[in-house]
Amino acid sequence: MAQAKLVVLIALAAVSCSQGPRMEWKRIPMDGSRTGVVPVNAENVDTALGTFEDDYIAPNGTHFTEGATPEVAMLLMDAQPKMARLKQVVGHNARMMLNLRNQPDLPLGNLVADALRAKGSDYFGVPMDFAITNYGGIRIPMPEGAVTLDDIESMFPFKNYMCYAKVRGEGLQRLLAQLAKTQAFQPVSGARVKVKAHELVEAEIGGKPIDPKRLYNVATIDFLLSGGDQIAIGALAEDVILTPVLIRDVMLEYVQAMEVKGNIIDYESDGRVVMED
Repeated sequence: MAQAKLVVLIALAAVSCSQGPRMEWKRIPMDGSRTGVVPVNAENVDTALGTFEDDYIAPNGTHFTEGATPEVAMLLMDAQPKMARLKQVVGHNARMMLNLRNQPDLPLGNLVADALRAKGSDYFGVPMDFAITNYGGIRIPMPEGAVTLDDIESMFPFKNYMCYAKVRGEGLQRLLAQLAKTQAFQPVSGARVKVKAHELVEAEIGGKPIDPKRLYNVATIDFLLSGGDQIAIGALAEDVILTPVLIRDVMLEYVQAMEVKGNIIDYESDGRVVMED
């Protein structure tokens, strides 16, 4: 498995938009050419960062006599063995996928919702007709290139657990109509939705109009059962089954499976949610 590149996130610019300034970020690879410092992993903790005695000695032998105090330097170096496991590469992504909350049908949201629906179908042994999660639970973008365990854990820092809800079609219609009135849709899978002027005008699940009387299998997270992000799926459900499976682990399993197959993650918007003014 390839090792992660050491990277830093640099704010490129404040872009003006209707919601105010928006920062755009880019990963800049650091190859250690100046000092010999390389990414820390479980095999190179002792040599990756160099040593600190009276002066800092970089891996390439360069001495630095000014800069960080011994206390700060040792604090950082002592933390590296604990951090090393997080630097293992678990997958690769074709392009950065953002986690913006005010735009529907984003590739990252689509990916997470699709992975949740697939995992729910496998875990419960019945096909999940629909899945919904929340953008607020995705805290950072998925980077372009190597994806590390640290990336996945940083994306999903909250303990949001997968669950299974049985919901009548009329309940799902109410849920989708509620989302239509918000600034943007939460990530969904298995549905195609059209919204105009914040009113739900079309909604399909599994390529068919929603049957108000049918009982649908819904994969979601416990945060959305009782009011998280103003969504209360539990109040619509006729039955709910909780699991010990974190959505973080759902995504980690998906990314690792793609890596084992030699596939690069490559998700795009697909028109599942269309919102018109």
